Amino acid sequence: MKLFFRLILISLIVLANFTFTGCSNKEEKKISHFNKGNAYFEQGEYKKAEIEFKNALQIDNRYIDALLKLGDTFMKLGQARQAFAAYSMVEKISPDNIEALVNIAKFYFLGRKMPETKARIEKILEKNPDNTDALFLKAQVLTRENQIDNAQKILIRLLEIQKDHIPSIQSLARLKTMQKQFDEAEALLKRAIEAAPEATQPRILLAAFYIARKDMAKAEEQLALSAEEHPDNEAHQIILGNFYLKTGNRAKAEESFKKALDISPDKVAPYMALAGFYEQINEDDKALELYRKAVGLDPENMKPKLTLARFQYKKRQVDDAEKMVQEILVKRPRLPDARMLQSEILIFKKEFQKALVMLIDLEKEEPNAYRIHYFKGLCHVGLGDPTQAAACVEKAVELKPTYTKAHLLLADIYFHQRSFDLAAQQASEVLKLSPDMVNALMIRANSLASMGKIKEAEKDYQAMIDAQPENPAGYYRMAQIKSAQKKIQEAETLLEKAYSINNKLLDVFGLRVRLSLAQKNFDRAHEICETQLHHNKDNKRIQAAVYNIQATIFLAEKKADQAVEAYQKAIETDPEYLLSYNALAQIFLVQKKMDQAKKQYIKVLEINPKLAPPHMMLGTIYEAEKNYPEAEKYYRKALSINPEFAAAANNLAYYLADRTDHYDEALTLAKKAKEHYPEDPNIMDTMGLAYYKKKLYGNAVAEFSDALKKQPDNPILHYHLGLAYEKKENKALAEKELETALELSKDFVYAQNAEQLLKELREK
Repeated sequence: MKLFFRLILISLIVLANFTFTGCSNKEEKKISHFNKGNAYFEQGEYKKAEIEFKNALQIDNRYIDALLKLGDTFMKLGQARQAFAAYSMVEKISPDNIEALVNIAKFYFLGRKMPETKARIEKILEKNPDNTDALFLKAQVLTRENQIDNAQKILIRLLEIQKDHIPSIQSLARLKTMQKQFDEAEALLKRAIEAAPEATQPRILLAAFYIARKDMAKAEEQLALSAEEHPDNEAHQIILGNFYLKTGNRAKAEESFKKALDISPDKVAPYMALAGFYEQINEDDKALELYRKAVGLDPENMKPKLTLARFQYKKRQVDDAEKMVQEILVKRPRLPDARMLQSEILIFKKEFQKALVMLIDLEKEEPNAYRIHYFKGLCHVGLGDPTQAAACVEKAVELKPTYTKAHLLLADIYFHQRSFDLAAQQASEVLKLSPDMVNALMIRANSLASMGKIKEAEKDYQAMIDAQPENPAGYYRMAQIKSAQKKIQEAETLLEKAYSINNKLLDVFGLRVRLSLAQKNFDRAHEICETQLHHNKDNKRIQAAVYNIQATIFLAEKKADQAVEAYQKAIETDPEYLLSYNALAQIFLVQKKMDQAKKQYIKVLEINPKLAPPHMMLGTIYEAEKNYPEAEKYYRKALSINPEFAAAANNLAYYLADRTDHYDEALTLAKKAKEHYPEDPNIMDTMGLAYYKKKLYGNAVAEFSDALKKQPDNPILHYHLGLAYEKKENKALAEKELETALELSKDFVYAQNAEQLLKELREK
């Protein structure tokens, strides 16, 4: 029996030793990971520090020291959300932990959550009335609440506790500045420099004070001293460079940024600063090279990658930008800035629904982010829902009343809804902020003109000319008004000025020709065409358009044969130019020369059957004769010879959408045509019709609206847009578009249909 008890005792001793050893090992491992994390943190290797602190917490998830340091590490990595979670976990485990309470209070203060901020501050001060962090935060809260006297009292008390508390000195200086006690503010900022001669911030804040007072000489002196006092700190050279850049001294700015790079060639910040400088002065190649070097220097740092992606996006290197964003999202799938840029890229690519889903997700996290609401508005514009678009953009304006892009977009939405008074009002809001913004002047002037307020519109067009005398738009718009007023000489003078600035603008050229035709000055009209052809020898699309207009001059002179020759020249010059085919077919139809024309093109094909344009022309003639099966056959033949023949793809797509149920093929063909000519309103119209027939009414509205921006006086486009709005059950907009179509022409091809639908809508 004694042996049995002895064995039991020995076993217990062994087990106890094993247990204590196991616990001891865990504790040692936990502390070892924590110490390693601290070492990495001190060396600035924050990703490695994060791993070690997390390893410690895997052993003990209530390890407060590790949680606090993990929160600090996340702050260094710029991951504020994760930092807040770490500090909040400490507060949950240890509600009276001062360090956690201070950090959480700071987060709530930055998030403008004052009750939560105050609760933490009071809890800290109950336990430690002299806690400088809590007192300083309390002063900031009082300042935000405009309790300036109470804030000053707190700051003075804080300085009695710690006379060299730099943030308090600086905050007190800021309050003195707000009260216009500038001498006292300056003295306080100088005191901060004396109190902490080794600190980097005080002298910079004194420079900022001088900048606000517009004393640039003193500001430059302080920033130069700051850089001199910290010769091994690249940040001071960067700050000095930014100062020079803002004050227009590019040479010194570049010199400072380069000095920063010389000081720290192994750090990301100098590369980013110098790249940003080159971007601002439009030296894009240098900027791109430096951004790429910054990315290569620290591949785990998402900020340079995001900056590079945005730079590429701004320079319309969209595929490169998207690739970079995808790389970022693989590592940081929830990074808001990356998701925001991805949504902008999707909008650029007209993938509006995908972008909208992403923006709605972002809105849940940041409901008061004005840019999110603005881009949601753009998505709804693209999806053909102007009512919802306006609501989103109005929210953006509400969140940031000075957001000019939002006001401009809202003005544009209202203008295209024909709510001209609201459009003018929004444009006026922009002009309060930026009196010379030409886009706002244009929208307001166009709105005023549409409301019949011609004199007010003229003032805005003149303001456009005064603001940008080398921009032809103001002269052209003013010429339109003078033309409508029959002030031909004034209109021609304005057009000559616009033409002298840019001789490639077809709208300016077109109005010059129309004015000559109105005076029956055919020789002058032809002369204008010949000059335009001379100036655009290398641009086939413009040459084709000129030949087309020249044909209309011949028609006005009743010279049909010469008009036919002009249209044929247009086709020879640019076989993709759609208008020439249809116009030529209409002449043959009027002249009743369809058979003769067909024989001509068939003869051409006998000589060379591999030519696509004659097949296209035969298709157009058969379509004009309403022989749609033959038209389809020739369009398909043209495409079999040249699958990229946009004109044939467009015409066939329109026929299939309008007269068959092959809507998928119609859409595919229309998309093919649009790939080649994304800005052609005829192709947009075909796309819109295909979407309409597929019951994708939002997409249809978007295409018809885009087409109308190019051809605002086209009754068929207004009719088609009215159809799409009617299907979207937007009765008011449908009526507006149908009314506009009929105002423009009482006898266009779909006029009877428009009248019937308008009547039905009014009876509802």
